[in-house]
Amino acid sequence: MIAEEKTYPKDTLLVKENMPANKLILLLEGDVDLIYSGGGEGAVVNALVGSIAPGEMLGVSSIIEPYVYISSARSTTPVKVVEIDSPAIRALMQVDKLMGYALMRNVAAAVLERLKYTQVELAAARA
Repeated sequence: MIAEEKTYPKDTLLVKENMPANKLILLLEGDVDLIYSGGGEGAVVNALVGSIAPGEMLGVSSIIEPYVYISSARSTTPVKVVEIDSPAIRALMQVDKLMGYALMRNVAAAVLERLKYTQVELAAARA
């Protein structure tokens, strides 16, 4: 099976930073925070870098090389998700180019939205 619907309680770590990205997740219900703890000396540990609302996806690193999560994701409420097997979806994207293009457009939109959030936060921190 390429995808499976699952539920998780509040405070569940759905994906972990720096781990192999093996699933793409669509959030159906609940809320998720994106947390970054890397960055080396002087970095803020477990810094909130974004949030995911129902209808949005997380784990987009699972379909962008090098397939490693760049942040962790923790549920802030009970959540319902669809977990998609990343190797399987990447293989399907190779076979069905139109589906792959549509998925990558959605991933690009999600990444752009997170970049905008980061720019706002960075500008506020420097103000």
